[in-house]
Amino acid sequence: MITFIDVLFVLVGIGVVFWSLARQKGVPPPLSAPKGTVIELVLTVVALLCAAVGPNILVVALTPGMPPMHILGKLLLIPSIVVLGLAWLAASLRGDKRLTNRIWSGLWIGIAATAALDVIRLTGFSLGLMPGNMPRMFGVLLLDRMALGPSPWSDFIGYVYHFWVSACFGLTYTLICGRTRWWGGLIWGLIIEVGMMTTPPMVVAMDTGFFGLKKGYGVLGVSLTAHVVYGIMLGLLLERYVQHKGSIFLILNDALTSLQLGTIGEVKGK
Repeated sequence: MITFIDVLFVLVGIGVVFWSLARQKGVPPPLSAPKGTVIELVLTVVALLCAAVGPNILVVALTPGMPPMHILGKLLLIPSIVVLGLAWLAASLRGDKRLTNRIWSGLWIGIAATAALDVIRLTGFSLGLMPGNMPRMFGVLLLDRMALGPSPWSDFIGYVYHFWVSACFGLTYTLICGRTRWWGGLIWGLIIEVGMMTTPPMVVAMDTGFFGLKKGYGVLGVSLTAHVVYGIMLGLLLERYVQHKGSIFLILNDALTSLQLGTIGEVKGK
């Protein structure tokens, strides 16, 4: 069953997508990348670790013998969001415009692009091609309502988590890759698709088997199409709103170079 909450989240997300593309019709030239520092590198790694928590607590929770989702949500998910906020605040106070832009852009663009994915996902679900409405399952797991079933509140929480996971995917991409062309987002969407179709949430919880083939080709077709659309939309927005080129490896190189120069300066000073 498609609910009012399904429709509400999708409409808001699609509205943000169209507004963002209309606001920035062309792709602006990138800004000159500043020299990376050790602190920027550390904050980037902290943000990446926080981004990894969102998607992976679901994988862990649905693995037999592991702690349930509602426990992992309290112990890991909420703290990871707080730490990410503190990392963004620290970068902002230091004036690290590259990092603050990548954190903010990765999050909101990941959220917005999810609406495009959900148009395909919900269409496939309404046609009987998908085994379930996954955000509803997320809400039940997070609020420990397996015996009671979904409620409007659990549906809302499930959608918040669903969009947060996509925000984490967008954030991971911006932190690792920085500014890229639109097709970079497409490649990332395909990588996410492979991960989704080979891990417990789909293979075990939804009982689809690897790549959905246990249920026929419909699941794979809908999921693949949804992630292609997600990746393209992600890429189109990222190339417009992420300001600096240069991957995390450029920041790493700059940080190591600054450490080496600092060490040489200390040796010469002695």
